[in-house]
Amino acid sequence: MQVLDDIWASIKGNIKTRINDPIIGAFVVSWALSNWSILLLLFFGTEKLEVRVNNISLDVGVLNEPSLILTNPSLFILPVTLTIIYIFFLPALAHKIEVKLRPIHISRHDHTVDLDLNKAIKQKELNKARLRANPNNEFLTKELEIDIDKEKSEAEQSRANAETAKNLQAESKAKAELSRANAQIARNEQTESEAKANAAEIDLKKRKTQAATEQRTLAISTEKQKAELASHRFPSAYLFIELLSESAKSDDVVIPLSILTSSFAILFGYSDFNSLLRDKNFTNENLESMEYVLLDSDRLTSEFSDILDEEDIESFDSEWLIGHLEMVFDGLPYKLIYPETLAEDIREEIDCTSSDLLQNEGLSGGMADANAYFEEVDEIILGDYGYDEDNEVFIVKLNGSASGSHRKEPDMPGPGIDIFIEASCRAVIGRYGLREHNIRANASVMNY
Repeated sequence: MQVLDDIWASIKGNIKTRINDPIIGAFVVSWALSNWSILLLLFFGTEKLEVRVNNISLDVGVLNEPSLILTNPSLFILPVTLTIIYIFFLPALAHKIEVKLRPIHISRHDHTVDLDLNKAIKQKELNKARLRANPNNEFLTKELEIDIDKEKSEAEQSRANAETAKNLQAESKAKAELSRANAQIARNEQTESEAKANAAEIDLKKRKTQAATEQRTLAISTEKQKAELASHRFPSAYLFIELLSESAKSDDVVIPLSILTSSFAILFGYSDFNSLLRDKNFTNENLESMEYVLLDSDRLTSEFSDILDEEDIESFDSEWLIGHLEMVFDGLPYKLIYPETLAEDIREEIDCTSSDLLQNEGLSGGMADANAYFEEVDEIILGDYGYDEDNEVFIVKLNGSASGSHRKEPDMPGPGIDIFIEASCRAVIGRYGLREHNIRANASVMNY
């Protein structure tokens, strides 16, 4: 029953994903509203279920009678129209209404703030008035004493200012003209100073505005670039997932989405599927340059077993999952290949084109030391091979030899050379998506 539960959970997850989609969800609701009578008859009709299903099939069977799309608008035309209105026109109308109501909301908020401020001021005055009737309140008594002292101080200051004004009035008459002239000069200097300060403030604001604009432009450009890169990654990642899911369905098995995504993340050497989507190197250009995907059965068996155990899946094992991955890659332009097979394929390819090695710059020194002409290379022999985890490169070492004729005496055989070849396939997608091999070679005179 665990298999049925997993299948049902996968179906519910897929349905939930489709319903949460803004277009599909809106269309489903619009169709239900447009065809409510059909749904009521289906679930609450008094006739037998077979009769109701047959009658409704005749009413909505567009596959058998395509003309129903035009003759019965509620089947397709009306739901599509309602979906378009709901997705495109209603949000625009709501935005316009919100813009119209915004000044009213701001005005109401300002009015509320002013009302609360006036209440606070009146409450303070009321507290002071109550203090005069209740002198036992120490806190308010101190505040009142401070106010009284302040009033007395202001009154004394006013009297002192008045006295000083009377004393200065006589002197000010003689110096009035000079004071007015000095005041005018001071005003002119102040005006000039304020103008400079305003110009400096305007320049500072302009610089801040320009810096903020440049920062926003950079942020928008960065987000656009991220969105563009993501739009390139999603279709390719979805293709891998869809192909594996369809392959598993041939065995009547529905693989949960978590296992589908984790399988491809592990295959390429990512820690999880989100890391794959965030990898800036996971692009269409790098996928086009990818030639091999290295299949390390020991690593995949262990990690696939872990994710199957985490999901509590017992219906199939890691070998079954690896087999379906191999079937998926049979239809793709990339080779899902074991390390030993990749090493042998590289050896065969280099062996078939061994004559091209004689044009390699790395052999020129050894061929010059041999002082002979070389026309062909003997059989290429496979040496060591393996994946360098630190540098993320698959390396194959090969050996070979070549013999030729002496330069000065063409009829006589010349010294042979030993050839040492290193072919490397560097990772271009994740850790195990490899590009085509690159060759480095050197040669030395054969030691007899």
